[in-house]
Amino acid sequence: MIQDMSYPRNNPEITSVNHGINSDDFPTAWGSFDAAAALILSLPPGCLAATFDISAAYRLTPIRPDQQHHLCVFWMDRVYVDRAVMFGLASSAGVFGSIADMLVAIYHKAGFTALLKWVDDFFVIRLPDQSWTEHEFMDVTGYFGVPWSIKKMRPLAAVQRYIGFDWDLESCTVALPSEKLSKILSALGKWLVADERFSAKDAASLHGRLVHVSCIFPLIRPFLRSISGFATSFTHPRSELRVPPGVYADLSWVQFLIKHLPNKIPLAPSTPVDIQWWGDASTSFGIGIALSSYWAVWKWAPGFKVGPHQNFDIGWAEAVAIELGLRLALELGLLSSAGQRGHTFLVRSDNAGIVSVTNKGRSRSRETNMILKHVYLLQAEHQIRLKSVYVTSRENISDALSRGAVDEFLKGFPCVNTQASISLPSHLADKLISW
Repeated sequence: MIQDMSYPRNNPEITSVNHGINSDDFPTAWGSFDAAAALILSLPPGCLAATFDISAAYRLTPIRPDQQHHLCVFWMDRVYVDRAVMFGLASSAGVFGSIADMLVAIYHKAGFTALLKWVDDFFVIRLPDQSWTEHEFMDVTGYFGVPWSIKKMRPLAAVQRYIGFDWDLESCTVALPSEKLSKILSALGKWLVADERFSAKDAASLHGRLVHVSCIFPLIRPFLRSISGFATSFTHPRSELRVPPGVYADLSWVQFLIKHLPNKIPLAPSTPVDIQWWGDASTSFGIGIALSSYWAVWKWAPGFKVGPHQNFDIGWAEAVAIELGLRLALELGLLSSAGQRGHTFLVRSDNAGIVSVTNKGRSRSRETNMILKHVYLLQAEHQIRLKSVYVTSRENISDALSRGAVDEFLKGFPCVNTQASISLPSHLADKLISW
């Protein structure tokens, strides 16, 4: 039986149960991907992890008697009263979460201090100076009625699965399980069959799965916005539509990236390699790049406008500066000389917005996202990562270059004395010219 607590939708005369519930009124702690990574990085050597699951957690969580009449099921001329919270109810996670939060507090008091939970899944670390067993953990709360599932329990191990990922406590890495990788690639294959049709539910499901795996494959993030937009474009929830060309193209890139990127990543952020990479853009002149002892300048093509109320704004221009800096660094061999694969490289920019979206891999601007896609594809192709950091305009040595003040720059930074250039990619060839 499926209970859709958000039905009917967009009906001003009859509102759904979830319409009257604000899930923010039912807060609970979530042991997220970032929380798990931070926990593992803080552990001493020699730890083991186990996971525990509460059997039928929602069905054990009662609904207040004075609210049960709102959650009845009418079937074959009979009304059935549901006395426990159900999946799909906006408040269910928070209602059960209050119980789970209480269990976490009990376990902390009992000495199980390294512990996270996601709804009813508990991720528990046994420290080197501890000797408890899985059954002893469950007995702490089992004696007063918490029904831990023996079948779903995963015993203590150095590599443990939690929230759909395999966490390696010894190597401090995390991986997407091979079976999940196969399933996501299979799903993408179905979406890339010509003339196939999909529903809004199909699109939302795929988007959710891709957001989940983007924890392992962060380079796919710029390509997910169009898929989310497709999921919300349906006028009727039961209709089925062909995949739009833009979504099809993005899914093709997602498939390519997932196939070619490593399925395991380190939890510890690598210390970025500093090759003295500075970039800047101005609306009045163009792009300036400083890389080690090299400098490069491009002017906006005649008639091409950048700035407020234009199709291309300063955020887009700053993203272009990062793309051109990356292409130039690759052409000059500055990245490969540092060991290239697996390294993270430091990029300085005086635009806080582009620093944020470059690191996240997504922007609200369609044009900026297009540039980010090229930046992320280059990172994937060469198996490197970029880390953008903010500097003030006064600190940014490429500021003068972006304004066309080359003589001023060369006098101020005599060590950066070699002009360099590259052939512009096709999507920028009509927008810039080399200085």
